[in-house]
Amino acid sequence: MDLEKDREVKPEEDQVLPELLELLEIFRDLPEARKKNLKTRLKKEAAGEILTEAEVEKERKKIMELFKDVEDDRKKKMIERKVKEMAFQAVAIREAKYSIMTEGLKTEVVNGSQRYMKENPAVATFDKYSRAYNSNIDKLIEYLPQQQTEKISKLAAFRNA
Repeated sequence: MDLEKDREVKPEEDQVLPELLELLEIFRDLPEARKKNLKTRLKKEAAGEILTEAEVEKERKKIMELFKDVEDDRKKKMIERKVKEMAFQAVAIREAKYSIMTEGLKTEVVNGSQRYMKENPAVATFDKYSRAYNSNIDKLIEYLPQQQTEKISKLAAFRNA
């Protein structure tokens, strides 16, 4: 094991160092609770657990599985558009829920020398997307063939989750 070789700074690492120092300066000035939330969020984002195209696509595939037996092309296109919306909404709802659970219903706002509690913006996001999501589920249930009662139950379980 060559210690000198391990200590060498690679060109790509050399470019990252100034950015890290800038982030460190910003991070030092944050309250401890905010630091903790940021670290948690960054870890989740690095692991791909935050609102990403991949998460939305995974959710889309999961929902589309319920409609695989729909044969009418026009209906299928309509369903695909609604499912794309729903997939994004489902991931956004999970993200908002996580924010509410980690940061609480209220967050501290600092405006100059004033500090006060305000409703966490994630609460409004959660409410807005949940309503739209439930509405979309109700619309999609209509497109399921009559004999798919078991799948209707699965879709209703999605809505109630």
